[in-house]
Amino acid sequence: MLFGQLNTDIFTLFSGSNRHLYEAVLVKIYQDFYRSDLRFPSQAEIVGLIYETLAVNADLWREDEAPVVLDQVVTRKGRRMRRRRVEAADAQASNEALMRARHIYNRLLATGWLEEARYGLKVTVDMPPGAMRLAEFLCGLREGLSEQLGGLVVQVKNELDALQINARENAPGLHKAARDSASFGRYLRSVLSALREIDKLVLASDNLGRRLRHYFEDFVERVLLQDYAAITTVSHPYRYRHHIIQSLDRLEDSITDIGAIADAYLEARLAKNIAVAKDLVFDDFAQIRRVFERIEEAFEQIQQHRARLETRLRNTVRYAGRRSGTFIQRSEPLLLRLDKLLAREHALDLPGPLEPRQTPLSPFLLARPRTMRAPIVGGMLILPPPDPIRELRKRLERDYLDRLDVKPEQVSRFLERRVPPMGETHASGLWLDTVDDFLAFEALRLAVSATGDGADDVHPLVAHLRGSFTFTRTADMMIDNAWLRCEGFRVARKDSHVTLEVGDAY
Repeated sequence: MLFGQLNTDIFTLFSGSNRHLYEAVLVKIYQDFYRSDLRFPSQAEIVGLIYETLAVNADLWREDEAPVVLDQVVTRKGRRMRRRRVEAADAQASNEALMRARHIYNRLLATGWLEEARYGLKVTVDMPPGAMRLAEFLCGLREGLSEQLGGLVVQVKNELDALQINARENAPGLHKAARDSASFGRYLRSVLSALREIDKLVLASDNLGRRLRHYFEDFVERVLLQDYAAITTVSHPYRYRHHIIQSLDRLEDSITDIGAIADAYLEARLAKNIAVAKDLVFDDFAQIRRVFERIEEAFEQIQQHRARLETRLRNTVRYAGRRSGTFIQRSEPLLLRLDKLLAREHALDLPGPLEPRQTPLSPFLLARPRTMRAPIVGGMLILPPPDPIRELRKRLERDYLDRLDVKPEQVSRFLERRVPPMGETHASGLWLDTVDDFLAFEALRLAVSATGDGADDVHPLVAHLRGSFTFTRTADMMIDNAWLRCEGFRVARKDSHVTLEVGDAY
């Protein structure tokens, strides 16, 4: 729960008129003590840091908003602080700043941003986990409205390539690649949101100076030179998009890789059983695919907003001179000259690019008046009928995936047909007639090769079949037929049980 981890009054600091001062103090405390270094400051160190922040940001707490020189404070062990006089310092402002620093410290304790911890006689000040995450989020907003996540496309590509080399060892990289893809999607969305925000600021500007400041400070420096440059160079959406989608297709078509990744997910406790682990693997594949298949639409919107802002900037600069009065100054001598020429008695023809006015040749060329618009009325919404080709494709894809998912019962029936009761057969003698026989044999071969000598290192398929069969790997005899060539193994049958199928019941 969100409010179970945060103090109920944690946001009250930003509801008053001193919210900018509390923002500066919180960011300074978090960056100096809790962001990267493992430090345990005392109360005197926190109050001293708040005092220094007040000295730097005098415009946030003084009524005249004028800069001021304060006395220096020296932090000692425990809660004692020593004040060192400065010749040019304002004594009254120093007293007020020290009182404000202690008041701010008590407010941070009361609202849950800080907490005191006692170790014997030593008292340290710590920041709770929920407040620490919130402070990190505030620092991220302060440092930049858009998230700088360059190189995420390259990271996703490398993680998918590592899965094709060794799926079991690099399985956690798939989960990270899904999170990186989602982060890259949020990154593109943040760039688009920043462009929309700049567009609103430009339209709301009431003078030319503010409009140009939004153009050059917000659009050019913050977005065009940082975010837009990143997504068009090292993080370009089209750079490795085709390669990433091809890697996803190969991984999704490989039963071996999916099984190995699901086993690694189960070992990492990302799922409670092997079925949930496989679903999580396919969910990660789908999340990566959704992001990189929908990148084109987001990138086109970013290009359109960028082009529109550049056009507005060009028009603003073009007409800035006319709004400032230079156009009137340049046209005034020309108008005076025209007045003198028109004051003469004889007619004067002035050559120029303007053509004489001509009447239209037909009344049908005139603009037609607007007619009454037809009212909008409600009606039945007719949905198009389902496409039979699309339904057939979905059914075939579903049948294909169901066929690739080999069940332990299929492998058991396959062995019952090939291994005699109470007998033993080498894997090279298990003949393959159909594709289903090959899929069952491939699943059995992978399960036997993945099973170790220990009791805990047993593949789930082998553990399911151990009640009726035993398996022994043989490195001297190989399997070489029309279907595959691999290392062999022996299968021994413990009973004569035969599983009845649906067709045998009639």
